[in-house]
Amino acid sequence: MKSLGNRRKARILAFQGLYSWDITQCDPSDLFTFTWSREEPAEDIKVFASFVIKGTINNLTEIDSKIKGSLKKWDFGRLEKVNLAILRMSVYALLYQKDIPHGVTIDEAVEITKEYGTPDSYRFVNGVLDNIKKQIEE
Repeated sequence: MKSLGNRRKARILAFQGLYSWDITQCDPSDLFTFTWSREEPAEDIKVFASFVIKGTINNLTEIDSKIKGSLKKWDFGRLEKVNLAILRMSVYALLYQKDIPHGVTIDEAVEITKEYGTPDSYRFVNGVLDNIKKQIEE
C-alpha cells in the first residue's frame, strides 16, 4: 500500500474532526487536542489539520452557501455527513487556500471520499466541487 503524504494525512484528520464536530456539536476547541484520533499525529499534520478545521468552521456560512448553490436535485439537509465534511473542508480550500491548486483540492477530496464515503459518493463530491471551482474561476 502506498504511503500517504503528510498533507493527505492532515486532510483526513481535518475531515474526521469536521465530521465529529457536525455529529456531536462539540466545542470546536475540543477538536484541536486530537485525543479522538487513533494515533498521535505528527506536529505538522496537527498544525495543518487545525488550520483547515478552524478556517472551515469560521467560514461555514459562506461555505455552506456555495455548496447549496451547487447542488442539483439534492437537498442540503439530506447530504451524507461524510460527504458534507469533505465538501466543507474542500470548499474552504478552494476559497481561501490560494497556494493549493484547485485540481489538487478536488483530487484529494475525491480520494478521501473513495476511502470513507459510499461507493459512488466520489462522483457526487467531484461534481459539486467542480461546479464551485467553475464559479470561483469565472
